[in-house]
Amino acid sequence: MQMIILSDSELKLLEERLGPAVRLMGPWSSDGIFGYTSVPLCIVEFVAKTLNDPFVWDAVSRLKTSHDRTKVFVELMRASGPTLLDGIVSAYRESLFDGLPASHETNQGVVVDWQAA
Repeated sequence: MQMIILSDSELKLLEERLGPAVRLMGPWSSDGIFGYTSVPLCIVEFVAKTLNDPFVWDAVSRLKTSHDRTKVFVELMRASGPTLLDGIVSAYRESLFDGLPASHETNQGVVVDWQAA
C-alpha cells in the first residue's frame, strides 16, 4: 500500500491551519527521536472521488506520480481545507474497523477498491 509520510514538523504546520484532526489521518510511528504519520494514498484517493472536486482530483493524480508526495499532499491540504481533512479522518477510521479489505462498500453505497491506489 502506498503511503504519504508526514513528519511531526509537517503535521505541526498543517495543525496550525486545520487543527488537531490532522494527527488522525493515519497511524503515528516513532523511533523515540523522530515521529511521523503515514497517510494511506488509497484513502486520499477515495475521499477525492467522493468530493467530486476537479482541483482535489487533479492534485491526487499528481500525488500518485510525484517523487515528493509529501510536498504535493501538504499543498493540497492547505488549499482544500477541512472538507478533505474530515473525509480522510473518517475514511481512515472506517478502514481501521474494516481492516482495509480488497474492496468495501461504504455507508454511502460507494464501492471502494482500497488496494488499487
